Amino acid sequence: MAGTEFGHALGRSRALSGLPAAPLVARYGELLSEQQALGISHLGELLVPAGGRFRVLDGIFAVDGPGRRRHMGAEALRELRELRVPRGGAEDGAGALLDRLIGIQERDPAALRRILLYQLVRLLHDHPRGDRADTAAGFGVDPDEAAALVHAAAASPRLDAAGRAAAEGLEDAWLAGRVRAAARTAAVLPRTAAAGDPLLAGRLARLAGRVRAADALLDEARAYEDRQDRAQAAAAYGRAARLAWDCPRAVRGLVRTHRPAEGDPGPLEAAPVPGGVALRRPPGADPDGTWRVVRLTRREPVTTPLPEVAGPLGSGPLTDGRAPLGREVRYVALPGDGGTPLISAPLLVAPEVTELRLTDGRSRIAASWIRPPGATGVRVTLTDPEGRTTDLGAPGAAAPSGAGAGTSGRETGREGVRAEGIGPGEYVLRVRCRYAGAGGEVASGGVEAAATVHPWPEPVAGLRATARGAGGLELRWTGGDGGDVRFVQWPGEAPAEGAELPAAELPAALNWVDAAGIAQPPPGTLATVSAVAVLGERALAGPGVAVEAPEAVSGLTVRRTSAGRAKVSFDWPEGAGRVTVAVTPESGGDRAEHRVVRAVFLREGLELPVGPGAARVTAYAAPRSAHAVAAAPRDAGQASLPADVAIAYRVLPGPRRMLRRGPAVLRVSLLSPGGDPGSGLPDFVLVSGAGGGGPRPHRPSDGAELCRVTGAELAASGTVEREILPHPPGGGPYAVRGFLLGGRAASVRLDEPSLTSLVVR
Repeated sequence: MAGTEFGHALGRSRALSGLPAAPLVARYGELLSEQQALGISHLGELLVPAGGRFRVLDGIFAVDGPGRRRHMGAEALRELRELRVPRGGAEDGAGALLDRLIGIQERDPAALRRILLYQLVRLLHDHPRGDRADTAAGFGVDPDEAAALVHAAAASPRLDAAGRAAAEGLEDAWLAGRVRAAARTAAVLPRTAAAGDPLLAGRLARLAGRVRAADALLDEARAYEDRQDRAQAAAAYGRAARLAWDCPRAVRGLVRTHRPAEGDPGPLEAAPVPGGVALRRPPGADPDGTWRVVRLTRREPVTTPLPEVAGPLGSGPLTDGRAPLGREVRYVALPGDGGTPLISAPLLVAPEVTELRLTDGRSRIAASWIRPPGATGVRVTLTDPEGRTTDLGAPGAAAPSGAGAGTSGRETGREGVRAEGIGPGEYVLRVRCRYAGAGGEVASGGVEAAATVHPWPEPVAGLRATARGAGGLELRWTGGDGGDVRFVQWPGEAPAEGAELPAAELPAALNWVDAAGIAQPPPGTLATVSAVAVLGERALAGPGVAVEAPEAVSGLTVRRTSAGRAKVSFDWPEGAGRVTVAVTPESGGDRAEHRVVRAVFLREGLELPVGPGAARVTAYAAPRSAHAVAAAPRDAGQASLPADVAIAYRVLPGPRRMLRRGPAVLRVSLLSPGGDPGSGLPDFVLVSGAGGGGPRPHRPSDGAELCRVTGAELAASGTVEREILPHPPGGGPYAVRGFLLGGRAASVRLDEPSLTSLVVR
């Protein structure tokens, strides 16, 4: 019956009388993934609008109406893409898929129809009503072709999941030259798959011919090998490998029988790196040649498929990111032009650690590195100057007690170990990575680095400061053996005690502290002095102590005002809020300190209890910090206050004589509550008012001298009495007053009676 076979009457060169059993398009899996991401079940949904119809009998046509259809060639696909993604608009998945379809259509005008038919047949086979024409029409097929398509699909071989995977991957294996893989794929297809698909039948025939040719070359190579003709065997294995590069027997036979000959470019260079194996062609290889690189793994079955290392083997390295860690591998680069193959030496895939860094410290070495991915651990050894090797273990493991080693955890991707308690000298540290191999754990060759442990001083353990009586401070410390102790002031935050520092980075030593620890800080200093132990280029931070040098006070004077008290005056130091005035008895009594506030001092002055004895008065700006040790000011204001010595005088009325009184009597007494007044007592002078009846004198020069008692007389007898003759003789009453002159007049207190009693009548 006419029309019951799909395309039976077309007679065109590429038309099919049956339906395709395989798409036979390169990278069909990628196309299918993009299609499924858009949510479309077959390509027809992308080529016609929703609800539209298309024909596939003699090509792909979009049906616009009765008798109107448009062929969906490359130009129509470009227009469709412009409608879906306008020029300059944002790219989307539909645009990328249409670009792929345009490329397929330009390379093979029949390929797009073949893909669409393959997808429609699979949909009909999976549909529970796939034997009905309305099902095909529901997929968008024009009703005039729906019945014929359903009839042809029913006659096509049904593929299970394995068969579909084989049908869709066959072309990729063929185009990549994976003859053995393509043959394995073809074996999964049903025997009837190529019966109605001439293109698939032709592909399978060519594949079978190449397999037979490769097998014949393998037989030839094995025959040569049996005759011990390694050169001919290697040549036959090489031809078989070029014909089917994924044939394990051919490539392994080539590696087994190949021997370098004169003029060969040399072996393929292979080296483990983090993330795989880096491959480089030898310098003598053809720089313009093309290569296909495969990997062989030791102890794998002979029939195991050979993985290809994708990428060009050019001037730069080609990295095999899938090399099996902990396994021994070899690589073979097969030339595309029939030249000499490149074969690497056996290589254990065990990348080393990277960025190995060693730092020495006080009796220790610290090492850190970055472990390559896939390594199960590392093993670290240390060789000392005598050649003894110690196992330092691995990060996270306990350190052996004999080695004095410690471990440190990971930090920003790094890990490391520390060897402590070791002496000065040259050391060599080796780090080997561990990997899980086929027969157990394997280790890498290891990387080494040398380090020198230098001598270090002992750290300063303690530091204290005390004020010196002669002024300044005295610093005393413990520790620091084996080096010099330097006193510094850190510009910022002080490092932790025991921190290891380069001596070149230390602040300059304080110029007001000498090597013996005697400090004379400038007035106004408030600083933290730190002790640092220094030996050559290395230093250890030590403890610090806060010290302060108060501002000195100038213009200090002291004057007794009454029994046991004295008035203190001085020039207030600039910038000081308080001043400390200390009174120290000369007899060795307790020192008394008095804090003086500036506002009170300027308003009221300062009067202090000083006692009767001699004393030393010192004044200096009060420390600003309660935690700092204050230095005794070397140039602090000081004044000596002699013992309390007083001279008292009285004017006594004269004794009565008959009806008259005799001359008035002056009594002068020496009082010394502070002890022995010593020598140098002033003279006492009694002065009358000017002109006899003038006002009472305020200073010795205000009147006439009436009487004088010398200091020697007072020192000898203690009390002296003198008659005061009337002045002028026969005159009336007049005022008098006593004064001290000469000697220690400023430091001797004058005990005056009531001024009203100082009248001579």
